Amino acid sequence: MLAAMGRPKEITDEQILVTARRCFLEHGAGVSVADIAGQLGTSHTTIFNRFGTKERLMIAALGPPETVPWTATLEAGPDDRPLREQLVEHGQVMSAYFHHLQAGLTVLRAAGITPAKVQRGRKSEPPPVQGFRALTAWLRRAQQQGRLAGCDIDTLAATILGALHGWELTAVVFGHTMAPSVGEHYVERFIDLLWTGIGGSEP
Repeated sequence: MLAAMGRPKEITDEQILVTARRCFLEHGAGVSVADIAGQLGTSHTTIFNRFGTKERLMIAALGPPETVPWTATLEAGPDDRPLREQLVEHGQVMSAYFHHLQAGLTVLRAAGITPAKVQRGRKSEPPPVQGFRALTAWLRRAQQQGRLAGCDIDTLAATILGALHGWELTAVVFGHTMAPSVGEHYVERFIDLLWTGIGGSEP
């Protein structure tokens, strides 16, 4: 059993999820709820009372959030800074999100929990749809401003999202663990390559 920590006065849902995610990522899907409770200094009954089942706990701790966190920033732009700079900035945020997401999905998949089961019961659009919708809208506004070439925006958005997610997925498939800084360099090189074809009137 994992070593227990001192019992706090009160356990929040966020504390449970952070600890559960760490335990699942470090030890796999076989970690028991009792082990996670031991790390928190509480009982497994407390966790079951909050989340109902181990599967629901795993989905909450390892699955994607109901609202993709970086869409709000995209909806506010693009701003007046050079567009390539903004693409790199957004790309690095998305890459970090996919890195976090892929780690959790790998454990869920090992436990037989499918993406459809993760989405079940949620009222929001699936995260890929949210991300694609926000990015296409951002790119379309940039194009309307004359800052992007006259390319197909849907294809461009799918290319960006696919390249960023694929980078993290490939790392998992080949068993590599990459530091976030490696992903940041990849994003910058990828945007540089892409910019040759999509750059508008900006240098």
